Amino acid sequence: MSASLTTLGVPARAALAGNPSDGHGGAVVATVVPSLTATVSMERDTHFAFSGSPVRFASIGEVSDWVERGEFEGDQPLMQAALTVLHRHFDADLSPHDFRFSTTIPRSLGLAGSSAIVAATIISMIGAHQDDLWAHELIDQPGLIPSLALEAERDVLGIPAGLQDRVVQVFGGTVAMEFGEEHMHVMNGLDVCSYRPVGPLPDGLFVAYREGTAGDSGLVHGAADVSSAGFRRAMECAAEAGRAAADAIDRGDAEALGVAMDATFEQRAIAYPLDPAHVEMIHVARSSGASANYTGSGGAIIVLAPDGRAAIALGELGCTIVPL
Repeated sequence: MSASLTTLGVPARAALAGNPSDGHGGAVVATVVPSLTATVSMERDTHFAFSGSPVRFASIGEVSDWVERGEFEGDQPLMQAALTVLHRHFDADLSPHDFRFSTTIPRSLGLAGSSAIVAATIISMIGAHQDDLWAHELIDQPGLIPSLALEAERDVLGIPAGLQDRVVQVFGGTVAMEFGEEHMHVMNGLDVCSYRPVGPLPDGLFVAYREGTAGDSGLVHGAADVSSAGFRRAMECAAEAGRAAADAIDRGDAEALGVAMDATFEQRAIAYPLDPAHVEMIHVARSSGASANYTGSGGAIIVLAPDGRAAIALGELGCTIVPL
């Protein structure tokens, strides 16, 4: 392996409780799934190059222009958009690298696979330019990095997204997040909210998902009547469940954490039309004595089980089980 090759992995994210109130000024607790990882590798080169794409760029300006024109398809623009926000937001003169990525995060299942690629790219470039003023600023104020990662997907690529995924993937561990206006401030032109680490998590947590049941989170969120009083109330209740989960984790109360997870799912069911295949996993987990919630909006669930019955039952349903 070349001495100039840098490799960085960023894990999947699983919300525990409060989601999806994060997109509506609420509160969420989420954690990483260390065994599922997106890995970005980069090596100094004369041009910017990206695995799977024949296009090479002489400068970061060319990358940015190419992204602006939208001449891309597939996963490649995630890395390019990540570089673009560094260039645009900080006027960063990025040095050319050959970029590659791989991932073990199953896609479109609500585990934040795309944001992991973006976060890994940004963090890798900060390391490559750690003597530059803009990189120092991000090292000193890491709360800016999730906001940059969000800008890459939401503003540059037009992908519906929120801060939750990127916060957990940048800070690692388990994080309690508040997204209300009273918790938001602007730093360097970027919205930054309130984040604090919590933990440790109780034993018995795992993620479960079924192949072939992936969902489009953009379509899920687009189907909700966000202007209705019922939706707003559901998001308020979900946020309260997120805060209750953080408190439960702080005091080591696994039972209360399970109650908050279940309450979060119930509020999602009020606010959104849900795929029966995803709901079936929740019901199977609960009928086995566990608590369960969606990890995101794509179909994977997170389960808190007092024993092994839920994992066995979900396995019999055809689920892949990923312990935390």
